[in-house]
Amino acid sequence: MDAEATAAAASPRQAQIVEMVGTRGFIPIDELARHFRVTAQTIRSDVNRLCRDGVLRRYHGGVGPVSTQENATFAKRRVQRHAEKVRIAALLAEHVPDHASLFLHYGTTMQAVAAALAKHRGLLVVTNNIGAVATLRPAEGMKILLVGGQVSPDEQCTQGQEATSFIDRFTADFGLISCGSVGPDGTLYEFGFEAAETARAITANARQVYLAIDAQKFDRKGLVKVGHISGISALFTDRPPPPAIAAILRDRGIPVHIAPGR
Repeated sequence: MDAEATAAAASPRQAQIVEMVGTRGFIPIDELARHFRVTAQTIRSDVNRLCRDGVLRRYHGGVGPVSTQENATFAKRRVQRHAEKVRIAALLAEHVPDHASLFLHYGTTMQAVAAALAKHRGLLVVTNNIGAVATLRPAEGMKILLVGGQVSPDEQCTQGQEATSFIDRFTADFGLISCGSVGPDGTLYEFGFEAAETARAITANARQVYLAIDAQKFDRKGLVKVGHISGISALFTDRPPPPAIAAILRDRGIPVHIAPGR
């Protein structure tokens, strides 16, 4: 049964839940209960039916859309466009001074950034990127705070509510993030709710936000909204962004740094 047919067959409240999730993405169960003025148990019953029919997907603490996108495994993504990621990372590292404090998100591009920062001195790094810890540890004067939370072996990171709460305790000079894709209107997307939540926490608590993505990310669809490209401080990529994105960045005075080719 597809989403439209299920919504039509469901109760008016369930149909509204489908519509709300389609518009907003992930919504906590408690928020839905308050919105409809019913108990959380009632909402869970509605959500269980919608998820059983394949219309929505349960996440920890709430409900979200069913993903139509399959994000590649970490190991596979690590070798995809590896040379471009290394060049982007090297360029970004040039814009991070010694003795800075920074948040470092997880992902294959951020793993390349960690390697590029390994020769910096005196950095204070708050990260949920497990692989980055080993990469950065030998650096001179490096202090690393590994974000607590649920460990995701697939993504080699920590995530969840504990992770976002940990990040919220700090303010850093720089927030270094990547993302799954950038929409034509400048919306930043991730493929999972957990990745989007930690990225949002980083952008909210950093004085400057550096977005590092290879140009292929401009051609992909995402699922969970992270924010908007107008909210970053600088873009680091390997090719000029599409005209619509370039116009947004130009109007906001946001610099675009293009990594040189081989």
